[in-house]
Amino acid sequence: MKITQVNLFPFNTGRIGGRVRAVAEVVLDDLILIRDIKLIESKHGGLFLSFPKKRSGNKFVDIVEILESQQLEQIRRAVVDKYKEMMDVKPE
Repeated sequence: MKITQVNLFPFNTGRIGGRVRAVAEVVLDDLILIRDIKLIESKHGGLFLSFPKKRSGNKFVDIVEILESQQLEQIRRAVVDKYKEMMDVKPE
């Protein structure tokens, strides 16, 4: 599947102790829209994605799972690159 659009809504929760840096929407093949993908900064400074979850009893379970690791990396790279572009940071 090809990533045809990435919409990013950056914000910074760092001042209140949070690590969420943005929320993204990704469109695949102009057919599938995945909303509420969180871009989170790790304790070591790296960026990773958290896909939408729902509460099931007393735990959270993924609503969306990307089963192919290459596709997951493409989505992660597209979101991180868009974030760095918006924040005017040189991409990796």
